[in-house]
Amino acid sequence: MRRRALSRGEVMFLVGVPLAWAVLLLFHPGGDPDTIYLDLHDEVTEALVVHIGMMLFIPLFAVVVYVLMRGVEGTAARVSRIALVPFVVFYSAWETLQGTANGILVDQVNGLPKAERATGADLVQDFAESPLVRDFGVFAAIGSIGLVIAMIAAGVALRRNAGAPLYVAVLLGLSGFLITAHPPPYGPIGLVTFIAAVLLFVRAQSAARAPASPVQPSSA
Repeated sequence: MRRRALSRGEVMFLVGVPLAWAVLLLFHPGGDPDTIYLDLHDEVTEALVVHIGMMLFIPLFAVVVYVLMRGVEGTAARVSRIALVPFVVFYSAWETLQGTANGILVDQVNGLPKAERATGADLVQDFAESPLVRDFGVFAAIGSIGLVIAMIAAGVALRRNAGAPLYVAVLLGLSGFLITAHPPPYGPIGLVTFIAAVLLFVRAQSAARAPASPVQPSSA
């Protein structure tokens, strides 16, 4: 199935959004999930900036995948589009609780008298370890599975119905796994992998549409 070529503006969008997201994730605070308060109490601003930014980039990235899949039909394409919905809804919900809410709680504990901060830190840890908020909790698991399915299905759809090379499909699937583990280095590497898949797909499509050079008759 032949689809229209992506415009220059669309390619810039497909590359620019994940590139900006990758840069943002380079500033993601690290730390141990068992010591949330100790890891964040001096990095509240950075944590809030990164996680509020995530709330913007999660739906934007879903739009990126949708644009990449524009004009591609078939079962895999439909699965990819449907799987983007739980990714946006549940991954955004998880980021709101795990990132933004934790940052706000830590900031509130910082404002307590020193004698009360240990109790506040315990409350932050209890919140961070709740089933909906913790890493690989309910919201994180559903959102992550949604993205992984969306990326694998997108690769299959582009391979079957848009002439994408096999390596493009492999890179798209790999990027989904890496992006869901979003703190560096995994998230940025996953987004760069996605960009590479997009550029290789665009290059393959351009080569397929290029007119064949006429064969010059040899002079006797």
